[in-house]
Amino acid sequence: MRCCVPALRQKATLAPSPPKGPVLRFSGKLFKEPGADGYVLLLTPVQIDQLIAAAKSNWREVEPAIFGTLLERALEPTERHALGAHYTPRAYVERLVLPTVVEPLRADWANVQAAAVVLATDGKLEEARAEVRKFHHQLCTVRVLDPACGSGNFLYVTLEHLKRLEGEVLNQLQALGETQDKLGWEGETVTLQQLRGIELNERAATVAELVLWIGYLQWHIRTRGNKAVAEPVIHDYGNIEQAMRGAPAETIRTIFLTGKKTNEKKRSLPGRTCRAQESAGCGLRRADLEECR
Repeated sequence: MRCCVPALRQKATLAPSPPKGPVLRFSGKLFKEPGADGYVLLLTPVQIDQLIAAAKSNWREVEPAIFGTLLERALEPTERHALGAHYTPRAYVERLVLPTVVEPLRADWANVQAAAVVLATDGKLEEARAEVRKFHHQLCTVRVLDPACGSGNFLYVTLEHLKRLEGEVLNQLQALGETQDKLGWEGETVTLQQLRGIELNERAATVAELVLWIGYLQWHIRTRGNKAVAEPVIHDYGNIEQAMRGAPAETIRTIFLTGKKTNEKKRSLPGRTCRAQESAGCGLRRADLEECR
């Protein structure tokens, strides 16, 4: 920081002692383009005090959705109205997420479970495990696009449901005799790359990415512990794109199919794609959706 560095150092001694052991490598966009204008925040002594006080708090169980509320309050009323930036309660979010994303996947999962039980009863354990692994691959390759993602609340709730379902799938594999080393903790899993968003407001797009990473890491640590966090801790997936108003439909289709805002040739990724946004005005054609199934 270029401003009040001595004051920051003096106050930093009041912060809790750093954890023992090496600091994990983060990567991502945290230190990207440090020479760019606006990269360094010019903070006042009061703001530095507030940051230090916030750092002393326990952020482990923070609800990621609160960042959307903070963003909404930071916007001017006219800007908030123009962008339609209003916090959507979780109950309302799930009215869309559950029937369009979660329930179709759970219906498939129920069929797989039934088939696996029949196979296991017949003594065909390897075939039963293969059925469950096949569904896990489907779950890890499904993609969801929110063409006006705001602060990412819809994508965050979707991620939470996908990870919860993945936990059930892995538990089923264990029940069928799959050993932990074969479950592949470092292998295929539900990741943020499957959740893609487009947003007009640059700040909202940044917050959306932050919300997804916090939610993902919280789930990861709760289920696997701190030692399971791989390095780098975060990645620059580029799955949340800031788009200009009136972006061509081709750009939106490219983001959905490749996760990149480029004009490169679309590449088809394996896995079934959810049909949540087909009628949401995002410019996706039925042919695009069929291409991803």
